[in-house]
Amino acid sequence: MPETLATADLRQWIEGKDAASLQQQLAPLHPAEAAERLADLSPEELAAFVELVGPAEALTPFEFTPFELQKQALIHLSRQSLAQLINLMSPDDRADLVDDLDEAFQEKVLSLLIKSERENLKKLLTYPEDSAGAHMTTNYALLRRADTVGEALQQLRLQAPSKETVYYAYVVDQARRLQGLVSLRELIMAPPRAKIGELMNTRVLSVAARADIEDAAAQMTRYDFLALPVVDADNRLVGIITYDDIYDIIAEEATEDMYRLANLDATEKISAPLLRSVRLRVPWLLTNLLTALGAAIVISRFTDSIEKVVALASMMTMVASLGGSAGTQTLTVVVRSIALGEVSLKDNWRVLCKETGIGLCTGCVVGLVIGLVAWAWFHNPWLAGILWVAMTLNQVLGGLMGALVPLVMRKLGRDPALGSNIFVTASTDMGGFLIFLGLATLLMSHLLVSG
Repeated sequence: MPETLATADLRQWIEGKDAASLQQQLAPLHPAEAAERLADLSPEELAAFVELVGPAEALTPFEFTPFELQKQALIHLSRQSLAQLINLMSPDDRADLVDDLDEAFQEKVLSLLIKSERENLKKLLTYPEDSAGAHMTTNYALLRRADTVGEALQQLRLQAPSKETVYYAYVVDQARRLQGLVSLRELIMAPPRAKIGELMNTRVLSVAARADIEDAAAQMTRYDFLALPVVDADNRLVGIITYDDIYDIIAEEATEDMYRLANLDATEKISAPLLRSVRLRVPWLLTNLLTALGAAIVISRFTDSIEKVVALASMMTMVASLGGSAGTQTLTVVVRSIALGEVSLKDNWRVLCKETGIGLCTGCVVGLVIGLVAWAWFHNPWLAGILWVAMTLNQVLGGLMGALVPLVMRKLGRDPALGSNIFVTASTDMGGFLIFLGLATLLMSHLLVSG
């Protein structure tokens, strides 16, 4: 990207209506690079850019700019430019954008579309937000089984300019039921007179239009597809999901899980207003406060024991924190596996047993090390033994809760990452203190004699 292409230059050219300079500087750039500079403009300035260079020229970099900026810029476009831009957009991108507009402006945009595109958009908007149908494009290449390879290639040449991808061509019957597919590579290598019906692959994996988009993502990732056909209840082809759309979904899901594991609202952005960020974070922090109070109450029950053996105060935090770390490790692995479809409902007991076993093994190792450290430090073998047992049991608890909480959340139909970290940390904090201080209290006579 040219170092001299600054936002100030863009603003100057837009204000001076210097379309030639704009096009000369932006043309050599990849649309994503051009969008990085356009993203620094205000919605009014971005709209002025579209008006100046024309919707056809502006479309590609416009689609790479942040979603919120796109929405706000549409409001400032003239009716003619808005109509051109919306009609030029791919069906899936158009549906995503229009679906997020307020109702009044949505109606205005719909009125600007040609009838066929308007009906297509209305149909796309009826699908649930997290369904495969909501993320599909209706621009795909079609062939008939009676076509020859030569005829098919000629058809693809005609279809390609208006289709999102022609790596796969889908074969349908008169009722548009999906019968097979053929790749562009197979067409190029096949004899020109060969029939598509002889060449096509009839074992086509597809996804239902109302299926969860994560199911489509799992299929595409597992089989390394570039596109996945979407069908209705009668196996009629209604669209395709391309890999770039699935990549966006995977990135969004990963970000959402990461936020939720950190007890953050997935809608919060770094650019969000201060008060909105505070409003989103405070409820989770207050929930955390309640769990911390629970841990404090547990500790308060053993103040006499802590006063008698002060070493308990310095050691108990290790038991709780390492149990929490073990729980977080398990939680991260299990949530990821659930998100990728690697853990089915029948695997629940296997996952619980495995993670509990891991907690037992890691607890024995870590507990032995900290027990030896405590023995060398305080010269108290009973304290070392109690610490070893408590550390082992709390690691087991961390592994168990780290697996159990997300599995239960999934069973209840909730996001496995939502608030899981709070519950896991609370259980290992309170459990760790209770186990360690409880054992110490039961064996207090031995601790005092050894001490």
